[in-house]
Amino acid sequence: MELRRRELAVQAALGDIRSNVFLAAILARDFLLEDLPNTADYTQQFTTLHARTDASLQTLSDLVAADELRTPIRQLTAELGEYARSNDLMVSWTTRQSMELRESALRQRVARRRDILALTEHVAALSADTTSRQRTLSLTEDRTFRVSLAWIAAVALLLGACVTGFALHRMRALETQSIAAEAELRSLSGQLRTTQEQERRRLSRELHDQVGQMLTGLRMELAAIARTPAAADPQLRSAVDCAKETAEQALSVVRNIAMLLRPSMLDDLGLTPALTWLAREMDRSSCMAIHLEIDKRVDELPDVHRTCIFRVVQEALTNAARHSGGGKIELQIRWAMGTVHVRVADNGRGFDPASTRRGLGLVGIGERVRELGGQFRISSVPGGGTAVDIALPEPNDL
Repeated sequence: MELRRRELAVQAALGDIRSNVFLAAILARDFLLEDLPNTADYTQQFTTLHARTDASLQTLSDLVAADELRTPIRQLTAELGEYARSNDLMVSWTTRQSMELRESALRQRVARRRDILALTEHVAALSADTTSRQRTLSLTEDRTFRVSLAWIAAVALLLGACVTGFALHRMRALETQSIAAEAELRSLSGQLRTTQEQERRRLSRELHDQVGQMLTGLRMELAAIARTPAAADPQLRSAVDCAKETAEQALSVVRNIAMLLRPSMLDDLGLTPALTWLAREMDRSSCMAIHLEIDKRVDELPDVHRTCIFRVVQEALTNAARHSGGGKIELQIRWAMGTVHVRVADNGRGFDPASTRRGLGLVGIGERVRELGGQFRISSVPGGGTAVDIALPEPNDL
Protein backbone atom coordinates (compact mmCIF):
# COMPACT_ATOMS: atom_id res chain seq x y z
CA MET A 1 0.00 0.00 0.00
CA GLU A 2 2.85 2.42 0.82
CA LEU A 3 4.65 1.53 -2.44
CA ARG A 4 1.50 2.23 -4.43
CA ARG A 5 0.98 5.58 -2.71
CA ARG A 6 4.60 6.62 -3.35
CA GLU A 7 4.44 5.56 -7.00
CA LEU A 8 1.30 7.64 -7.55
CA ALA A 9 3.00 10.64 -5.94
CA VAL A 10 6.05 10.24 -8.25
CA GLN A 11 3.82 10.06 -11.34
CA ALA A 12 1.89 13.11 -10.14
CA ALA A 13 5.14 15.10 -9.67
CA LEU A 14 6.36 14.08 -13.15
CA GLY A 15 2.98 15.04 -14.60
CA ASP A 16 3.22 18.50 -13.00
CA ILE A 17 6.72 18.92 -14.47
CA ARG A 18 5.45 18.01 -17.97
CA SER A 19 2.53 20.40 -17.62
CA ASN A 20 4.82 23.22 -16.50
CA VAL A 21 7.17 22.53 -19.43
CA PHE A 22 4.28 22.67 -21.92
CA LEU A 23 2.91 25.86 -20.33
CA ALA A 24 6.36 27.43 -20.47
CA ALA A 25 6.60 26.46 -24.15
CA ILE A 26 3.22 28.05 -24.86
CA LEU A 27 4.23 31.24 -23.03
CA ALA A 28 7.53 31.36 -24.92
CA ARG A 29 5.75 30.94 -28.28
CA ASP A 30 3.21 33.65 -27.44
CA PHE A 31 6.00 35.97 -26.28
CA LEU A 32 7.96 35.46 -29.51
CA LEU A 33 4.92 35.87 -31.74
CA GLU A 34 3.67 39.07 -30.17
CA ASP A 35 4.95 42.32 -31.66
CA LEU A 36 4.92 44.27 -28.38
CA PRO A 37 4.70 41.70 -25.54
CA ASN A 38 4.16 42.75 -21.93
CA THR A 39 7.55 41.73 -20.57
CA ALA A 40 6.64 42.16 -16.90
CA ASP A 41 3.57 39.95 -17.21
CA TYR A 42 5.50 37.18 -18.99
CA THR A 43 8.31 37.45 -16.47
CA GLN A 44 5.83 36.95 -13.62
CA GLN A 45 4.24 33.93 -15.32
CA PHE A 46 7.61 32.33 -16.06
CA THR A 47 8.69 32.89 -12.45
CA THR A 48 5.52 31.18 -11.19
CA LEU A 49 6.01 28.20 -13.53
CA HIS A 50 9.67 27.85 -12.54
CA ALA A 51 8.75 27.90 -8.82
CA ARG A 52 6.10 25.22 -9.36
CA THR A 53 8.58 23.15 -11.36
CA ASP A 54 11.20 23.45 -8.61
CA ALA A 55 8.63 22.35 -6.01
CA SER A 56 7.71 19.31 -8.12
CA LEU A 57 11.42 18.47 -8.53
CA GLN A 58 11.91 18.69 -4.73
CA THR A 59 8.92 16.43 -4.16
CA LEU A 60 10.29 13.98 -6.72
CA SER A 61 13.73 13.98 -5.05
CA ASP A 62 12.16 13.36 -1.62
CA LEU A 63 10.08 10.43 -2.92
CA VAL A 64 12.82 8.65 -4.85
CA ALA A 65 15.19 6.53 -2.76
CA ALA A 66 16.69 4.20 -5.40
CA ASP A 67 20.25 5.01 -6.51
CA GLU A 68 19.52 4.28 -10.19
CA LEU A 69 17.02 7.19 -10.25
CA ARG A 70 19.25 9.84 -8.77
CA THR A 71 21.35 10.37 -11.96
CA PRO A 72 18.32 10.78 -14.29
CA ILE A 73 16.75 13.18 -11.79
CA ARG A 74 19.95 15.24 -11.66
CA GLN A 75 19.95 15.33 -15.50
CA LEU A 76 16.30 16.35 -15.48
CA THR A 77 17.05 19.08 -12.94
CA ALA A 78 19.90 20.39 -15.09
CA GLU A 79 17.76 20.39 -18.24
CA LEU A 80 14.93 22.20 -16.49
CA GLY A 81 17.42 24.73 -15.15
CA GLU A 82 18.74 25.43 -18.63
CA TYR A 83 15.18 25.62 -19.93
CA ALA A 84 14.29 28.15 -17.22
CA ARG A 85 17.41 30.25 -17.87
CA SER A 86 16.66 30.34 -21.61
CA ASN A 87 13.17 31.60 -20.82
CA ASP A 88 14.56 34.27 -18.50
CA LEU A 89 17.03 35.27 -21.20
CA MET A 90 14.31 35.38 -23.84
CA VAL A 91 12.11 37.85 -21.96
CA SER A 92 15.10 40.19 -21.70
CA TRP A 93 15.44 40.44 -25.49
CA THR A 94 14.63 43.56 -27.37
CA THR A 95 11.99 43.58 -30.08
CA ARG A 96 14.66 43.38 -32.76
CA GLN A 97 16.38 40.42 -31.05
CA SER A 98 13.07 38.64 -30.73
CA MET A 99 12.39 39.03 -34.42
CA GLU A 100 15.88 37.90 -35.40
CA LEU A 101 16.18 34.98 -32.98
CA ARG A 102 12.54 33.85 -32.98
CA GLU A 103 12.88 30.92 -35.37
CA SER A 104 16.08 29.50 -33.89
CA ALA A 105 14.77 29.99 -30.33
CA LEU A 106 11.56 28.06 -31.13
CA ARG A 107 13.55 25.18 -32.67
CA GLN A 108 15.87 25.06 -29.63
CA ARG A 109 12.92 24.99 -27.23
CA VAL A 110 11.25 22.19 -29.16
CA ALA A 111 14.44 20.13 -29.01
CA ARG A 112 15.01 20.90 -25.31
CA ARG A 113 11.36 20.20 -24.51
CA ARG A 114 11.64 16.85 -26.29
CA ASP A 115 14.74 16.02 -24.21
CA ILE A 116 12.98 17.03 -20.97
CA LEU A 117 9.91 14.95 -21.78
CA ALA A 118 12.13 11.99 -22.69
CA LEU A 119 13.89 12.33 -19.32
CA THR A 120 10.54 12.44 -17.50
CA GLU A 121 9.42 9.30 -19.31
CA HIS A 122 12.73 7.64 -18.44
CA VAL A 123 12.37 8.60 -14.78
CA ALA A 124 8.76 7.38 -14.77
CA ALA A 125 9.78 4.04 -16.29
CA LEU A 126 12.65 3.60 -13.83
CA SER A 127 10.38 4.52 -10.92
CA ALA A 128 7.72 2.05 -12.05
CA ASP A 129 10.35 -0.69 -12.47
CA THR A 130 11.84 0.04 -9.03
CA THR A 131 8.38 0.02 -7.46
CA SER A 132 7.59 -3.28 -9.18
CA ARG A 133 10.83 -4.85 -7.93
CA GLN A 134 10.23 -3.53 -4.42
CA ARG A 135 6.67 -4.87 -4.51
CA THR A 136 7.92 -8.26 -5.68
CA LEU A 137 10.59 -8.24 -2.95
CA SER A 138 8.00 -7.24 -0.37
CA LEU A 139 5.65 -10.00 -1.51
CA THR A 140 8.51 -12.50 -1.39
CA GLU A 141 9.49 -11.38 2.10
CA ASP A 142 5.86 -11.49 3.18
CA ARG A 143 5.47 -14.98 1.73
CA THR A 144 8.71 -16.07 3.43
CA PHE A 145 7.51 -14.56 6.69
CA ARG A 146 4.16 -16.34 6.40
CA VAL A 147 5.87 -19.65 5.63
CA SER A 148 8.24 -19.14 8.57
CA LEU A 149 5.32 -18.21 10.79
CA ALA A 150 3.43 -21.29 9.64
CA TRP A 151 6.45 -23.48 10.40
CA ILE A 152 6.87 -21.86 13.81
CA ALA A 153 3.17 -22.36 14.55
CA ALA A 154 3.35 -25.99 13.38
CA VAL A 155 6.43 -26.67 15.51
CA ALA A 156 4.79 -24.92 18.48
CA LEU A 157 1.61 -26.96 18.01
CA LEU A 158 3.64 -30.14 17.68
CA LEU A 159 5.63 -29.35 20.82
CA GLY A 160 2.42 -28.39 22.60
CA ALA A 161 0.81 -31.65 21.52
CA CYS A 162 3.87 -33.61 22.69
CA VAL A 163 3.91 -31.82 26.05
CA THR A 164 0.15 -32.28 26.41
CA GLY A 165 0.40 -35.95 25.49
CA PHE A 166 3.24 -36.50 27.94
CA ALA A 167 1.35 -34.62 30.65
CA LEU A 168 -1.82 -36.64 30.00
CA HIS A 169 0.16 -39.87 30.00
CA ARG A 170 1.84 -38.88 33.23
CA MET A 171 -1.46 -37.83 34.78
CA ARG A 172 -3.06 -41.14 33.78
CA ALA A 173 -0.10 -43.02 35.24
CA LEU A 174 -0.32 -41.04 38.46
CA GLU A 175 -4.08 -41.48 38.55
CA THR A 176 -3.66 -45.22 38.05
CA GLN A 177 -1.07 -45.32 40.82
CA SER A 178 -3.35 -43.25 43.03
CA ILE A 179 -6.31 -45.55 42.39
CA ALA A 180 -4.15 -48.61 43.03
CA ALA A 181 -2.75 -47.05 46.21
CA GLU A 182 -6.24 -46.09 47.35
CA ALA A 183 -7.52 -49.61 46.63
CA GLU A 184 -4.57 -51.05 48.53
CA LEU A 185 -5.20 -48.73 51.46
CA ARG A 186 -8.89 -49.67 51.49
CA SER A 187 -7.94 -53.34 51.38
CA LEU A 188 -5.49 -52.87 54.23
CA SER A 189 -8.09 -50.88 56.13
CA GLY A 190 -10.63 -53.65 55.60
CA GLN A 191 -8.16 -56.29 56.73
CA LEU A 192 -7.33 -54.16 59.77
CA ARG A 193 -11.00 -53.85 60.69
CA THR A 194 -11.52 -57.58 60.19
CA THR A 195 -8.49 -58.30 62.38
CA GLN A 196 -9.76 -55.79 64.90
CA GLU A 197 -13.18 -57.45 65.05
CA GLN A 198 -11.56 -60.86 65.44
CA GLU A 199 -9.36 -59.52 68.23
CA ARG A 200 -12.36 -57.89 69.89
CA ARG A 201 -14.26 -61.18 69.67
CA ARG A 202 -11.32 -63.05 71.17
CA LEU A 203 -10.80 -60.51 73.96
CA SER A 204 -14.51 -60.43 74.70
CA ARG A 205 -14.65 -64.18 75.04
CA GLU A 206 -11.47 -64.24 77.08
CA LEU A 207 -12.86 -61.64 79.45
CA HIS A 208 -16.24 -63.35 79.62
CA ASP A 209 -14.99 -66.93 79.91
CA GLN A 210 -11.67 -66.65 81.70
CA VAL A 211 -11.72 -63.49 83.81
CA GLY A 212 -15.47 -63.74 84.41
CA GLN A 213 -15.19 -67.32 85.56
CA MET A 214 -12.27 -66.45 87.82
CA LEU A 215 -14.22 -63.60 89.39
CA THR A 216 -17.29 -65.82 89.74
CA GLY A 217 -15.13 -68.47 91.45
CA LEU A 218 -13.68 -65.80 93.74
CA ARG A 219 -17.16 -64.65 94.66
CA MET A 220 -18.22 -68.23 95.44
CA GLU A 221 -15.13 -68.77 97.60
CA LEU A 222 -15.90 -65.61 99.52
CA ALA A 223 -19.47 -66.80 99.98
CA ALA A 224 -18.15 -70.13 101.32
CA ILE A 225 -15.83 -68.31 103.72
CA ALA A 226 -18.79 -66.28 104.96
CA ARG A 227 -20.59 -69.51 105.92
CA THR A 228 -17.75 -70.90 108.06
CA PRO A 229 -17.84 -70.61 111.92
CA ALA A 230 -14.84 -68.30 111.76
CA ALA A 231 -16.95 -65.77 109.91
CA ALA A 232 -18.80 -65.13 113.14
CA ASP A 233 -16.10 -62.63 113.94
CA PRO A 234 -17.61 -59.23 113.03
CA GLN A 235 -14.32 -57.88 111.72
CA LEU A 236 -13.75 -60.87 109.44
CA ARG A 237 -17.35 -60.81 108.22
CA SER A 238 -17.01 -57.11 107.33
CA ALA A 239 -13.84 -57.80 105.36
CA VAL A 240 -15.45 -60.73 103.52
CA ASP A 241 -18.53 -58.65 102.64
CA CYS A 242 -16.30 -55.86 101.30
CA ALA A 243 -14.34 -58.38 99.22
CA LYS A 244 -17.57 -59.86 97.86
CA GLU A 245 -18.81 -56.42 96.88
CA THR A 246 -15.50 -55.64 95.15
CA ALA A 247 -15.66 -58.96 93.26
CA GLU A 248 -19.24 -58.19 92.18
CA GLN A 249 -18.19 -54.76 90.87
CA ALA A 250 -15.16 -56.23 89.08
CA LEU A 251 -17.35 -58.92 87.49
CA SER A 252 -19.86 -56.29 86.35
CA VAL A 253 -17.07 -54.13 84.85
CA VAL A 254 -15.53 -57.13 83.05
CA ARG A 255 -18.94 -58.10 81.60
CA ASN A 256 -19.57 -54.53 80.43
CA ILE A 257 -16.13 -54.31 78.80
CA ALA A 258 -16.67 -57.66 77.12
CA MET A 259 -20.06 -56.57 75.83
CA LEU A 260 -18.73 -53.25 74.56
CA LEU A 261 -15.82 -54.95 72.79
CA ARG A 262 -18.20 -57.29 71.01
CA PRO A 263 -21.40 -58.54 72.60
CA SER A 264 -21.49 -62.32 72.55
CA MET A 265 -25.20 -62.19 71.79
CA LEU A 266 -24.35 -60.70 68.37
CA ASP A 267 -22.73 -64.03 67.48
CA ASP A 268 -24.95 -66.29 69.61
CA LEU A 269 -28.42 -64.73 69.35
CA GLY A 270 -28.30 -62.36 66.39
CA LEU A 271 -28.37 -58.66 65.50
CA THR A 272 -31.78 -57.76 66.95
CA PRO A 273 -30.99 -58.86 70.56
CA ALA A 274 -27.58 -57.17 70.35
CA LEU A 275 -29.11 -53.88 69.21
CA THR A 276 -31.82 -54.14 71.84
CA TRP A 277 -29.19 -54.60 74.55
CA LEU A 278 -27.13 -51.68 73.11
CA ALA A 279 -30.18 -49.39 73.08
CA ARG A 280 -31.07 -50.36 76.66
CA GLU A 281 -27.51 -49.63 77.84
CA MET A 282 -27.39 -46.28 76.01
CA ASP A 283 -30.84 -45.39 77.40
CA ARG A 284 -29.66 -46.19 80.91
CA SER A 285 -26.34 -44.32 80.66
CA SER A 286 -27.49 -41.24 78.69
CA CYS A 287 -31.12 -40.84 79.84
CA MET A 288 -32.23 -40.54 76.18
CA ALA A 289 -35.33 -42.38 75.05
CA ILE A 290 -34.44 -44.76 72.23
CA HIS A 291 -37.23 -46.10 70.04
CA LEU A 292 -36.47 -49.26 68.06
CA GLU A 293 -38.08 -50.43 64.82
CA ILE A 294 -36.12 -53.42 63.50
CA ASP A 295 -37.01 -55.84 60.73
CA LYS A 296 -36.47 -59.33 62.15
CA ARG A 297 -35.02 -60.56 58.85
CA VAL A 298 -31.77 -58.70 59.54
CA ASP A 299 -30.79 -61.65 61.79
CA GLU A 300 -30.41 -63.68 58.58
CA LEU A 301 -27.65 -61.43 57.28
CA PRO A 302 -24.04 -62.69 57.11
CA ASP A 303 -21.68 -61.89 59.95
CA VAL A 304 -19.89 -59.10 58.06
CA HIS A 305 -23.21 -57.29 57.41
CA ARG A 306 -24.42 -57.75 60.98
CA THR A 307 -21.11 -56.45 62.31
CA CYS A 308 -21.23 -53.42 59.99
CA ILE A 309 -24.79 -52.50 61.05
CA PHE A 310 -23.99 -52.98 64.74
CA ARG A 311 -20.89 -50.76 64.55
CA VAL A 312 -22.74 -48.08 62.60
CA VAL A 313 -25.57 -48.01 65.13
CA GLN A 314 -23.11 -48.08 68.04
CA GLU A 315 -21.14 -45.10 66.68
CA ALA A 316 -24.30 -43.14 65.79
CA LEU A 317 -25.86 -43.71 69.24
CA THR A 318 -22.62 -42.75 70.99
CA ASN A 319 -22.32 -39.52 68.97
CA ALA A 320 -25.98 -38.65 69.58
CA ALA A 321 -25.62 -39.25 73.32
CA ARG A 322 -22.43 -37.14 73.52
CA HIS A 323 -23.13 -34.24 71.18
CA SER A 324 -26.80 -33.90 70.19
CA GLY A 325 -28.20 -32.62 73.48
CA GLY A 326 -31.60 -34.08 72.56
CA GLY A 327 -33.87 -36.41 74.46
CA LYS A 328 -35.03 -38.88 71.82
CA ILE A 329 -33.40 -41.20 69.28
CA GLU A 330 -35.18 -43.16 66.53
CA LEU A 331 -33.51 -46.37 65.26
CA GLN A 332 -35.07 -47.91 62.15
CA ILE A 333 -33.84 -50.93 60.20
CA ARG A 334 -35.93 -51.84 57.15
CA TRP A 335 -35.46 -54.39 54.37
CA ALA A 336 -37.02 -53.25 51.10
CA MET A 337 -36.41 -54.12 47.44
CA GLY A 338 -33.17 -55.97 48.05
CA THR A 339 -31.64 -53.22 50.21
CA VAL A 340 -31.20 -52.96 53.97
CA HIS A 341 -31.88 -49.41 55.16
CA VAL A 342 -30.58 -48.24 58.54
CA ARG A 343 -31.49 -44.86 60.03
CA VAL A 344 -30.46 -43.33 63.36
CA ALA A 345 -32.07 -39.91 63.96
CA ASP A 346 -32.11 -37.66 67.01
CA ASN A 347 -33.95 -34.46 67.90
CA GLY A 348 -30.85 -32.63 69.13
CA ARG A 349 -29.20 -29.33 68.24
CA GLY A 350 -27.81 -30.50 64.87
CA PHE A 351 -24.86 -29.03 63.00
CA ASP A 352 -23.65 -27.97 59.55
CA PRO A 353 -22.07 -31.04 57.87
CA ALA A 354 -20.26 -28.90 55.27
CA SER A 355 -18.33 -26.89 57.86
CA THR A 356 -17.75 -29.63 60.42
CA ARG A 357 -14.85 -32.03 60.16
CA ARG A 358 -15.79 -35.69 60.47
CA GLY A 359 -14.17 -37.71 63.22
CA LEU A 360 -12.45 -41.06 62.84
CA GLY A 361 -15.62 -42.86 63.94
CA LEU A 362 -17.70 -41.47 61.08
CA VAL A 363 -14.85 -42.07 58.64
CA GLY A 364 -14.69 -45.67 59.81
CA ILE A 365 -18.45 -46.03 59.31
CA GLY A 366 -18.13 -44.76 55.73
CA GLU A 367 -15.31 -47.20 54.98
CA ARG A 368 -17.27 -50.16 56.41
CA VAL A 369 -20.31 -49.30 54.34
CA ARG A 370 -18.33 -48.77 51.12
CA GLU A 371 -16.59 -52.14 51.54
CA LEU A 372 -20.01 -53.79 51.31
CA GLY A 373 -21.03 -51.70 48.29
CA GLY A 374 -23.42 -49.54 50.31
CA GLN A 375 -24.08 -45.84 50.70
CA PHE A 376 -23.55 -43.64 53.74
CA ARG A 377 -25.08 -40.19 54.36
CA ILE A 378 -25.32 -37.72 57.23
CA SER A 379 -28.08 -35.11 57.09
CA SER A 380 -28.34 -32.34 59.67
CA VAL A 381 -29.25 -28.68 60.07
CA PRO A 382 -28.51 -26.44 63.05
CA GLY A 383 -31.43 -26.80 65.46
CA GLY A 384 -33.09 -29.53 63.39
CA GLY A 385 -31.46 -32.73 64.68
CA THR A 386 -29.18 -35.20 62.92
CA ALA A 387 -29.85 -38.35 60.91
CA VAL A 388 -27.36 -41.04 59.90
CA ASP A 389 -28.54 -43.19 56.97
CA ILE A 390 -26.90 -46.22 55.36
CA ALA A 391 -28.13 -48.50 52.61
CA LEU A 392 -26.57 -51.94 52.14
CA PRO A 393 -27.33 -54.14 49.13
CA GLU A 394 -28.76 -57.55 49.90
CA PRO A 395 -26.04 -60.24 50.01
CA ASN A 396 -25.95 -62.58 47.02
CA ASP A 397 -26.09 -65.71 49.15
CA LEU A 398 -29.51 -64.88 50.63
